[in-house]
Amino acid sequence: MAEFIAVILITILAVISPGADFAIVTKNSYLYGRKIGVFTSLGISLGVLVHVTYTLVAVAFVMTYTPQILNIVKYIGALYLIYIGYKTFTQKPVLDSAAL
Repeated sequence: MAEFIAVILITILAVISPGADFAIVTKNSYLYGRKIGVFTSLGISLGVLVHVTYTLVAVAFVMTYTPQILNIVKYIGALYLIYIGYKTFTQKPVLDSAAL
């Protein structure tokens, strides 16, 4: 149940953050009116619902039948985050070519 709540919270945070969906809803609202903007946001919401649903079903399946794979994925994810952190601190500064 804790994983389910975590996925819900992460999904809500991802959906409310500005991004491409926000831009398309804003564009459609400005160009075609409020009704089309609402339909656009409903379409995006239904798409997110579909993706979250099959993700939760897949994670539940993996947790039930092959929990070892889930642990392997967790370790790979942790190693990847460590790699990203390492590359962040060892990267050479990027020069702005427009400033030259």
